[in-house]
Amino acid sequence: MFIHERPKPAPAAVSASGKRQTLDFRLPDLAGSRWQLSDRRGKVVVVNFWATWCPPCRQETPGLVRLYRDYRARGVEVVGITMDDDPRKAVPPFLREYGIPYPVLVPDSSFGLANDIDSLPTTLLIDRQGRVAKVFVGAVGESDVADELDLLLKESS
Repeated sequence: MFIHERPKPAPAAVSASGKRQTLDFRLPDLAGSRWQLSDRRGKVVVVNFWATWCPPCRQETPGLVRLYRDYRARGVEVVGITMDDDPRKAVPPFLREYGIPYPVLVPDSSFGLANDIDSLPTTLLIDRQGRVAKVFVGAVGESDVADELDLLLKESS
């Protein structure tokens, strides 16, 4: 069971470039098309783990939609990873309600990274080299993500 309202300490700044770990995964979206993180090298990627039943996820979703619209022309991609038990049934109405324009991926039991997520929402910021630069646990404010995206976009690729 996910704990989705546990208080967390204030997030630290983006981690130093030399201390970042590379991440890659390949998952299907709701339509069954494959989406792979390494195909986005050269872009900054926001990876958001969420679920339709999670109140903090619902709270932060409008901000993620705005970030997608505001930053995509600057080389930022947003992707959601649903942690719902029956995503093909639960997620489409949520996408319509919130106007989510970015891809939503559906993990299966073999997706090990999902086992490391113990709180929803959890948001990862991935730098242009495919490395984890920042992890937000719990709902995060749009301006906090924007500040970190601005820093990552200033880094050379």
